[in-house]
Amino acid sequence: MVISSSHILFFSLLLLSPLMVVSHFWTIFTYRHIYIRNDLENGTFLTIHCTGQHKDFGVQKLNYKEEFKFQFKINFWVDPTLYFCGLTWDRKLHILKAFDEHRDVTFCKDLKWSVTKYQTCLFNCDTQQYVKCERHDY
Repeated sequence: MVISSSHILFFSLLLLSPLMVVSHFWTIFTYRHIYIRNDLENGTFLTIHCTGQHKDFGVQKLNYKEEFKFQFKINFWVDPTLYFCGLTWDRKLHILKAFDEHRDVTFCKDLKWSVTKYQTCLFNCDTQQYVKCERHDY
């Protein structure tokens, strides 16, 4: 029996297609990382307190250009994964939804937030630019 090249191509694609689907949904199998960087004016401290449904990362104090990092795995079998952070500077509290499974599950593996005086922005690993900026209300 002779197998044609078109049959070989068809079976190769058939075998590779599940791998492509799995690689697209890498978030199921790996840790996600959240980075929050203090890009406030020089000399301004940033106090961060991040929590999720089952994890409290405690209070972190960052100098200018320092960052705080935490990691987690998405748990698809229970409530959607959410992490909130309280950001405080100049005696004012701002709330950041650092990770929302519905919003971020297919976004970059590492979510990098930049906190400035006027807005908090998320870095897009594909475009290499800050996007999804949320203005701070005063």
